Amino acid sequence: MEDRVISFYHRIPGLWVENTVKGEEIIPAINKFIDTVPQLTETIEETFSNFETQEIIFNDAMETMLTLLTNVYAKGLESDAQRIIDCVSDKSKLPLVGKMLKPFITDVLSLSVRMQKAQNAGGVASEGASPLEIHADMARNILTVCNFLDDDNNKKARAMLEKMAEQNPEEAAFFKLINLLVAKKFAEAKNTAAELRLKYIEEIDKLAGTNMSKKILAVDDMPEILSFVNSALKNHYKIIAVPSGKAALNVMKSQKPDLFLLDIDMPEMDGFELLRLIRSSAEYAKTPVVFLTGNSSRDHVTAAMLEGCNDFIVKPTTYEYLRTTVGKYIK
Repeated sequence: MEDRVISFYHRIPGLWVENTVKGEEIIPAINKFIDTVPQLTETIEETFSNFETQEIIFNDAMETMLTLLTNVYAKGLESDAQRIIDCVSDKSKLPLVGKMLKPFITDVLSLSVRMQKAQNAGGVASEGASPLEIHADMARNILTVCNFLDDDNNKKARAMLEKMAEQNPEEAAFFKLINLLVAKKFAEAKNTAAELRLKYIEEIDKLAGTNMSKKILAVDDMPEILSFVNSALKNHYKIIAVPSGKAALNVMKSQKPDLFLLDIDMPEMDGFELLRLIRSSAEYAKTPVVFLTGNSSRDHVTAAMLEGCNDFIVKPTTYEYLRTTVGKYIK
């Protein structure tokens, strides 16, 4: 069973596990990561908002995060964590830390959720990562490389590119970038990395496709989240946005959504109750349901999987990740 678990984790975008790693070496680290990360990311966000008085706690939390990411072999995110730690030591770069922190935390929580989903699925490697997932992960990793190059941290950019090239030897662009860095053509390397990231994002849009006959019912009590979903997906699908579970039930009577995108924590009717009603209907028993929520605790993810949701996205997220996830279920 442990070998099968490792095979599954090896294919999760963002988690690079060497083929030689044994199950007993990584499974405890993965469990600790899942249990620790939600509270740890909360601590990091809270202490950075009061950095002057809580600098020591913030630094300790980031060091703990780096250790967790190192132990689960999350190479791209490990690099992001180290970059944040390096910037904190130079107080003039604190505004840069603020910009990096939000996407970093989003990526860490998303990785934690993907690990939990793998465990809840029994760790069986039935399929590898989809082309959409692979391109989304490449876009995120290339963004990290771009950030390293912008900071003139060329050694770390090269180290990350070498790891990416090792994992994806068919991608010639990685080797081109490495050669530019070896030749110290840093300006050209920056431009090439930016173009490569744009290529991956364009490929995400292409793979997600455009099918305006497909309807997505988004349910969230926060107008800004519904606006975000609409902006991210409106050029690909027809978006129906409603603020409550009751409103969603009314829409289901008159229109047939091809995918549900649900918040969990809502007044009157929460996402779990709405999911149960969706699954109890013969018409929607097999319609894809994706949770979009700010709660990434093990209990929430496990409950979501047991209730029959197809996927779980942690807020805040990015346009690319949302399109990637939705694109897996709408053909």
